Amino acid sequence: MHAIARLLLVAAVAVAAGCGRSDQFNVPDMGGEDGKQIATLVDRLNDDSTRPAQLKQLFAAGATADSRALRQYRFDLKDKPAVSGGTATGTVVLEKASGHAMVEKEWAFVKEGDKWKIKAAPLQ
Repeated sequence: MHAIARLLLVAAVAVAAGCGRSDQFNVPDMGGEDGKQIATLVDRLNDDSTRPAQLKQLFAAGATADSRALRQYRFDLKDKPAVSGGTATGTVVLEKASGHAMVEKEWAFVKEGDKWKIKAAPLQ
């Protein structure tokens, strides 16, 4: 019984020793709060591409979203986007689910109210 208690104590100390370190994860710099919001928006596309109601909310007014085409890919924002007021552009890495071929495309974003939306998301 004492051996189990010691093991749990050692594990707790090891976890506590690693807490609060900023170098634990390699989190890319997205250039501030706007960049973080745009990166989160692009990441949400991975989950919401199969949900039409949620997918529509990610796109700006007047922009179209083809859920069938979008669900063929995985999306990641490559670097911090170039933000200028209420508009932004950013390089998005598209990884095709079949064959794992990756391409990079420049996407356009626009701020509607307090939320960033996808204005143009070319896939080809």
